[in-house]
This record gives sequence, structure tokens and C-alpha cells, in this order.
Amino acid sequence: MKHFSNSLRESPAGSLRSRAARMAWPTGIAAVLSVGAFACSDDPPIQSVGTAGSGGQANGAGGTSAGSTVVAGTSSTPTAGMPAGTSGSSAMAGSAGTGGSSAGTGGSSSAGTGGSSGGSGGGSGGSGGTGAGGEEGWVTLFNGNNLDGWTPGNASAAFFTAEKLDGEGVIHVYPTQADQSQQGQGSLRTDESYSKYVFHLEYKWGTKRFADRKDKDRDNGICFHVTAPLGDVWPTSVEFQLGSQAFPGDWVSGNIFMLVNKTRAQWPNVMMNGYPVWSATGTKKKIGAPTSYELGRAVPPNLNIDGASGAPAATHWNIVELTVHGSKDAEYKVNGTVVNGLTDMEYDTGNGTFAPLDHGPIAIQAEFAEVYFRNIKIKVLP
Repeated sequence: MKHFSNSLRESPAGSLRSRAARMAWPTGIAAVLSVGAFACSDDPPIQSVGTAGSGGQANGAGGTSAGSTVVAGTSSTPTAGMPAGTSGSSAMAGSAGTGGSSAGTGGSSSAGTGGSSGGSGGGSGGSGGTGAGGEEGWVTLFNGNNLDGWTPGNASAAFFTAEKLDGEGVIHVYPTQADQSQQGQGSLRTDESYSKYVFHLEYKWGTKRFADRKDKDRDNGICFHVTAPLGDVWPTSVEFQLGSQAFPGDWVSGNIFMLVNKTRAQWPNVMMNGYPVWSATGTKKKIGAPTSYELGRAVPPNLNIDGASGAPAATHWNIVELTVHGSKDAEYKVNGTVVNGLTDMEYDTGNGTFAPLDHGPIAIQAEFAEVYFRNIKIKVLP
């Protein structure tokens, strides 16, 4: 959940955040805006990394990189004034070993697109061991059985679990919490850091809702280029909003939120019935720092399926894809349509000095609505 202008909302710490006033979208708007690619995020250290590994050996030994959580095509976590680390020149092993010294389970599979780090102490070999490569270069980020490769934020462990739904693996958000009960919010982030990639996931709303959001539209989000503080629900980052609210509300799938007050970017837009809305060919404006939770609205209508206030359990899966090119740009796609984007992402390194925001972990949220996630994967770009 985030805030913008008028109405109030309570944060996990109990503070109030302002939010955009709810207004009905005027009728008669035909709006198709041309497409473009864009993205953004922010802030300092996660893990520093050396050179990405040469983990393309046929035995899938999990790579030989020094760093613990960086995949090729990514760089070390932003450090004030420091350039990103270099990515590996060799390919990710088709199936990294489950231990740094043991042979992988798919040693003969073809290399993926980036060197896989050896993990801490040569451990799990990063995501590369779960189907790296493939014909299209996709790497599975969720194995369908457990949350290996993911870390819950502060006090968030109870909000996320891996289970089976209709025979397939899903991440279930608010799995055991009683409907209508008082619950907090949380986040679940990848252990690895990414820079240039296409991130894909599918989500479906559940029936349960919590706290003061029991009768409201559903809300969640994907935070990317995450930096400190890593455990927060809304870390310093950029958010790809997921939600069931009608335009021009905050909780529209494809909305952009700049989190919190240390990230900024250029956002091209045009005016539509009194609201600035994304357009690839629109006039660019700066959004974000020093403003917190600044909103960049996606092209209407909201392409999210199901989940509106008062609606029963969702029956449809929604597909979202985030395409990011470091700090240069990012593009938001909902159910096959590009709906938003931004360019020139930066973060505040301290004392108002900004540097390119070009990488970081990816996080999903728990925001007072039951959700299921499946088919979570990434394609690292050169």
C-alpha cells in the first residue's frame, strides 16, 4: 500500500500516510497510448560482489564467482558514489549444483545467459539450478515446493508460504491468517540482485482481507531495485503496483510508486481528463525524491481481472511482466499490454547526492489481501 495526496492510511509502524482521493473515472475516455520501455528504484548496500562467475561448466558446479548473491547481468548493490560491479562474461550453468563442490543435476543442459554466483560458501548456486537457460533463457525463481532463494522481511515470515493450488506450486500470501482478522504487512524478496532483465509472474486474488481493508479493493505490489532497508514493506525501491481498484485510484495494476523519498525518475505523461497518465511519447516530468510514494498512473482502464471490493474469490490469473534495463528504463506490462514506464532512475546516496539506481533484489508484498503467485521467473538481458 502506498500514499499520494489526500486520504489517510496507516503504516505498519502506525504512522499515517496520505493517499490519493478516490474519484470515478469520467466516461468517454478512449485511451491508447503508444508503448515504450522504462523503470526505476533506489538506495544503498545489499551485498557487495566481485566478478560474476564462470559457472558455465557442464557439470553445473554452481559457478566459481566470489560474490554470494549476484547473477550475471546484474551488478553489486548500489553503494554511495560507487559504480556497479562488473557482470560475468561466461554463462550461467544450466543447472547449478546444490552444493558448491557437488555436481549439478543437469550437467549437460545448455548454459543460460549469465554467470551464476556460487552462493554463500558455494551453497545453492543461486537460481541457476532450477532450470536456467531453456530455449528462451528463462530462469525459474520459485521452485514450486519451498521458498528457497527468497527471504521474508521483518516479522513477515508468517505471511508467505509455498504450497500446492490445483496441483501446482504457488506462493500463498496470508496462508493461515483468519479472514477479517487484524494483520500486519510484509515483504518477501529474492536473495539475488538483478539489473537488466524481464521479470514475469502471475497472481490471483484470494478471498481473505484484513484489518481496515476488509471491505476495500485488493492491493499488492512488486518492488524492484530494492536497497536498504531490505526488510521493510516499502523499502527504498520502485514499485510495480498490483491492485483491483478502478482508475484513477492508487491500487491499479501497473501504477508506479517511487519508494520512499530517496528514489526519483523521469516519467513521460499526458493529461487525460485532469489526470497525468503515462504515455511513451508524452512530456517527461520528474517523479519521486524528495516526495514520498509519488504516483505515476498507468493507462486506464485497470487491466487487472477480479478482486474488486465485495467480490468473491478470483477465478482468473493475471500476468505481469517488468522489463528493466539497469537505471536506463523500465516497462510495465499487465495481461499483455504495456501500461506504464519510466526512465533515468536514481537514488539518493546521502545529503541529496544522486547516483544511478541500476540493480537490486525484487520483492513481493503482503498488503491486507490474500494473494497467490505462480510461474515466477526471470530472463537476464545482456
